[in-house]
Amino acid sequence: MAIKDILLHIDTSDRGASVSDFAVSLATEMGAHLTAAGVVLEIVPPASFMGEYPYDIMADAIEQARQAAEQSYRRIGSSAPAPVQTELVIIQAIAGQAREDFGRLARHFDLAVVGQGGDESGGDDELMAEGALFGSGRPVFVVPNIHKGPAKLGKAMVCWDGGLPSARAVAGSIDILKRAGKVEVVSIAGRNLPNEELPGFNITRHLTRHGISATLKKLPAAQDVGSTLLSYAADSGADFMVMGAYGHSRLREFVLGGTTRTILNSMTIPALMAH
Repeated sequence: MAIKDILLHIDTSDRGASVSDFAVSLATEMGAHLTAAGVVLEIVPPASFMGEYPYDIMADAIEQARQAAEQSYRRIGSSAPAPVQTELVIIQAIAGQAREDFGRLARHFDLAVVGQGGDESGGDDELMAEGALFGSGRPVFVVPNIHKGPAKLGKAMVCWDGGLPSARAVAGSIDILKRAGKVEVVSIAGRNLPNEELPGFNITRHLTRHGISATLKKLPAAQDVGSTLLSYAADSGADFMVMGAYGHSRLREFVLGGTTRTILNSMTIPALMAH
């Protein structure tokens, strides 16, 4: 799939600039249009609230959030080179709904770019990655908090377990993998298998047919798959990971699989993920 239409979640915190830089450079590399989505949260008083609702204060807070998003977007627009077209959209929603609205918006794009955010107990901004992953049906590039500078696509690490999310992640990353100087398919297997049945053998052949020369790496069985993948990514010098995201939504809460949770909490390089 050609990447020509990218959606970015605007993070107005201090860490947001790095995510924006990543998205702008990725759009430049792919020749893609970049849409930046700012989130403005409406505060709804609890049912137990007594007294007159402070509408003026709430209206000021909403306006300040809107202005912060617009200010961040102006920085994005000014940093984008001339070939990259950008635009701003505003998502105005109540707390607890914004991440779902962002996920629905992301369905209309080839790829979403979001920051890692904080831990799972955070608010909507902290869970935007999960909202995009489980609400869009599209691949999502998650940028770690420690990332600095533009997107680096030199060496790709494809985490392959043969599952549906892994297949969707690979399909959504083909256009990006073609730009990588080196692609390594990494599989963790728990038993000895002949080469033709080794997890990853068929997918490397598939990548070859797309003009992507990929090598296959089998890692020893591990109980903590997420930590094993992160460790190997660091040792191998990978610039980004491609992997499936496992989990489900329950009563508007996201329940992540163990490996997915580990990667999102402890990631050190960007990860292109799909559910």
